[in-house]
Amino acid sequence: MSYNLEEQDQIEQLRAFWQRWGTAISALLLLAALAWAGYSGWHWWTRRRAAQASSLYSQLSQRLASSDLAGAAPIWGKLRKDFGSTAYAQMGALALAHGYVDGGQPARAEPVLQWACSHGPVAAQRAAAMLNLAALQVDARQYAQALQTLRTAPTRAFGPLFLAGRGDVHAAQGRRAQAREDYTKALGELPADAALRELLRIKLDSVGGAA
Repeated sequence: MSYNLEEQDQIEQLRAFWQRWGTAISALLLLAALAWAGYSGWHWWTRRRAAQASSLYSQLSQRLASSDLAGAAPIWGKLRKDFGSTAYAQMGALALAHGYVDGGQPARAEPVLQWACSHGPVAAQRAAAMLNLAALQVDARQYAQALQTLRTAPTRAFGPLFLAGRGDVHAAQGRRAQAREDYTKALGELPADAALRELLRIKLDSVGGAA
């Protein structure tokens, strides 16, 4: 096949360009392909883990629904071991702890809640675990431990609930002045339309009114 001078010139320019930049372009194309493969693989892996964790949580829920605590415990153990960084493990811990309390085994609920207090990605679930753990500690007259559990809320949004919880601990100890202070602070941080305000007013009145 013959080419005219213009076409030959274009071919020579293209050949020179490719000789100079071909390796770099090929490397960039390879990197782009690898990046896309990695991105796709990561999403596949996370979806697969989520599906596996969800399946275990469903099995755990079924065991708890039938009050089979002995069967539920090892399922949560696997959920914690293999998927401890997921929200399903947090939810499983809260569900199992609730099952233990309902089954009259609060002592077995405590270590499960202690794990949930410091693991998992969802702040609301960590807060729920801490509040429930503190309530169990108060029931067991472990007042110092309960105050330590409620020392710091996971986020500011839970600050009023933790203040109210500390007020409950102080009230259980008979420390009415400290309880009044905690309840008053909690009321001050709650929105005006919060449903918890009425309950806090009742608690505040029970320890002598506003601080």
